[in-house]
Amino acid sequence: MIRHALTLMVSILVLGACGQREKDVVTPSVDETAPAAADAMQASAALDAAVDHLTKSYYQQVPESATYNGAPEELTSAADARLNDRSVAGEAARTSEMENRLAEVRATPTETLSADQLRIRDSLITLFDGALGPTRVVDFGSSFDVYGIWYLPYVINQNSGVTVDIPKLMEAQQTVRNADEAEEYLLRLERFPGILDGALATMRHDVALGAIPPDFIVNKAKAVTDAFAATPAPDNVLVTSFASKLKAADVADANTYSSKALEIVGNGVLPAYQRISAYLGEIAPLAPHDAGLWRLPNGAALYKAMIKHMTDSDLDAEEVHQIGLDEVARITAEMDVLLRAQGYNEGTVGERMIKLSADPRYVFPNTAEGKAQLLASIQAKIDHMNSLLPKLFGNLPKHPLEVRTVPEFSQDSAPGGYYDPPAPDGSRPGIFWVNLRDTAALPKFSAPTLTFHESIPGHHMQMAIAIDQDTPFIAKSFYSNSAGEGWALYAEALAAEMGMYDDDPIGNIGRLRDELHRAVRLVVDTGMHAQKWSREKAIDYMIATEGADQNGAVSEIERYVVWPGQALGYKIGMLKIQQLRKEAEAAYGDKFDIRQFHDHLLAISASALPVIERDMRAWIAKAKEQK
Repeated sequence: MIRHALTLMVSILVLGACGQREKDVVTPSVDETAPAAADAMQASAALDAAVDHLTKSYYQQVPESATYNGAPEELTSAADARLNDRSVAGEAARTSEMENRLAEVRATPTETLSADQLRIRDSLITLFDGALGPTRVVDFGSSFDVYGIWYLPYVINQNSGVTVDIPKLMEAQQTVRNADEAEEYLLRLERFPGILDGALATMRHDVALGAIPPDFIVNKAKAVTDAFAATPAPDNVLVTSFASKLKAADVADANTYSSKALEIVGNGVLPAYQRISAYLGEIAPLAPHDAGLWRLPNGAALYKAMIKHMTDSDLDAEEVHQIGLDEVARITAEMDVLLRAQGYNEGTVGERMIKLSADPRYVFPNTAEGKAQLLASIQAKIDHMNSLLPKLFGNLPKHPLEVRTVPEFSQDSAPGGYYDPPAPDGSRPGIFWVNLRDTAALPKFSAPTLTFHESIPGHHMQMAIAIDQDTPFIAKSFYSNSAGEGWALYAEALAAEMGMYDDDPIGNIGRLRDELHRAVRLVVDTGMHAQKWSREKAIDYMIATEGADQNGAVSEIERYVVWPGQALGYKIGMLKIQQLRKEAEAAYGDKFDIRQFHDHLLAISASALPVIERDMRAWIAKAKEQK
């Protein structure tokens, strides 16, 4: 930990001075060295205290994040039994508290901190400052949620927020291994209806300010809410998953606990969902169709804050848009060559990818057997990749990875796949969630790239290594959107370097199509939120450019509407990592070791992207000094 590291540093200083005195070498007196050592210890203690205060305050305010990240008990206060207040007053209190804690971290002296301490301090400042940025320019939306530091302009939407994330959290991350944890589950469940009502009150408040979601988002959010509410309480995931956990843990009086959960869901949770649905139906006729943030109060300033929040950069929308156009042109040209080599010569790249996607050879049957084949192919890719990892990485993840299927209640609004990190104490593995709604959405030429992105060498590699670093818990349980997603996109290209597509040229085309998709995101996200593109124009551009299917394009574009700026992090982060690698290769020359580069990068991957860049440039500079 920080304090231990500084104690060791002071001990080395003392031992070094003693050795010099034994050799009669003139050294500074104790009076001269003591103040510097004292200053260093004082600065370290100040940072430790500020980070500890920030951590405990954050998990007090956002207990769901403590559950999701597996925070140790000493940093939380019965977190698994609580939910954060989603009301207007709760949001204001939470952001005010986080502003105060951020100010404490900012106030810590830096002159005598070690490189590791500076990285922790500066990363936390960058990430929390970015997360609070949107709340400084608008009085609507919500920040700091299940997944950490994440601002949402619409508190209820089809992709995330209280109606979607809490059931997922309680099903996937909340453990029930004994009677005490069963009681915590029920306490959280009892609080859930009130939290839903608080979010509904916030949405009413936001709509009154003019922050009403677009009509298509209102309709999709209502559909998700209705689907959850329509499932009878005995079959609801909040009841069935709880019963399964009780049975697996052989908890005494399991039937009593299950009956209590059934009562809460039937009489509390489902009626609260129905109230939200009724309000969504009420505002649907009033909702505009414009997709972008530009139409909201202070919308331009909000989008600028979202770009900073999601990319850790000061890029403006015009710059991001142009980067996207440039990358689209580069990747499209590369795909054109590969497609022609496979006999796809006619039409644009997008048109040829539509033809490729329609080829039944590359789609698993949308049956139980076909879905089982898809899952088996994903597991085979993971097993193969595991055998290759030692060639490019010295430090390998110690936490296991599991492949699971997305729950049916959220399949329609969920992406093709996503990842949840393991618990630091080993109680929960890393999980790669695969959406089996329709196997056509995961053709054989796309499933491998998704796998490498979400599992290894992508998110699981990154997160499973990050949580084992000797740094404060909060510093390694959060990562920046651009650093995290940038690494996972870099990992997709790395898989090609590792030979995963040597015998699969169609798969390599699929990999490039997925990279093209990330470049398209830069164009359409900035297009909608800054250049007043319509939802339909963004959908059409995505389909024409990359050959996305209609349903997939609609889902993606509507995701960017409710998560403005989030999709920018992938390409922005990847380009930065690739730039740093090129600089390292040039600096080290024949002595460049790809394993050392990756290990050094992953050891600090929980940091904010600008801090990673600073640290990696210092590592690169050592090579230049040695020449």
